[in-house]
Amino acid sequence: MGVRDLYYPTSTEYDNEQGYVLGFSAADYSVLASQRTRDWILGGGSFLNIGLPLSTELVVQTQHGYSEEANPVGPMLSAAGALNSGGAAAMLKRVFVDPMITYFNNISSTVSQQIYSNITEMSLKSEARREFTFSWLLVPKNSADAAEIVDICNAFREASYPIFADLPERVYPPPIWAIYIMAAGGIDMGLTRNWLGDPLVCVLASVAVNKLPLDSTRPTYFKEGDAAQPVATALSVVFKEFETGAAIPGGKVVSKSEFLST
Repeated sequence: MGVRDLYYPTSTEYDNEQGYVLGFSAADYSVLASQRTRDWILGGGSFLNIGLPLSTELVVQTQHGYSEEANPVGPMLSAAGALNSGGAAAMLKRVFVDPMITYFNNISSTVSQQIYSNITEMSLKSEARREFTFSWLLVPKNSADAAEIVDICNAFREASYPIFADLPERVYPPPIWAIYIMAAGGIDMGLTRNWLGDPLVCVLASVAVNKLPLDSTRPTYFKEGDAAQPVATALSVVFKEFETGAAIPGGKVVSKSEFLST
């Protein structure tokens, strides 16, 4: 099966009008770490490439999971550092002043004020798997645009499903995706980082298509041959990062597979 490229608008006449392009490339799922990376997908591993104007909503939320747990390591290191510093003046303070302060602290303080006896800290439980939601109102300027919009909606929907396998009652996992921003010179990872925050390899979690988004009382469409194409289509997709990530020197976030492949 060859590579399929779908782009809206279809005419280069509108390149200046649409500006930056939001790109999506899908590749087959693989158990090999080297084939679960952005470089693999963008380097020729994709079977589907879709280009659309920038979404009307670009919200990227990074939210890690934390819990409060007891961990004496930090307080013990702090205490050890204090006991081995300061010289004679610090020794005098520890022998005479600190016991007095501790006594008054114990009889007068609340739990929240006992800062040195509290050995709990926030512990990272899970790194964020970010979600990316993109929405468009696609209004074709000609019949070619109308047909391309239909193909794009169908391609997103079809590529969100698992793949039929020959094994009984088994399917291959759905494709994995790379998300990026394209400028006049092609894929621009600097723009992608600034606008989207280095999206890791994702899966397509949701696709919503509304063929009557303009509150019309009746369907309106282009009629050409046996195909009836809507005059406007609302498209919304939700991508979720496939693996958790970690920051490397320089601030770039990489996935587990990307780290193992370097």
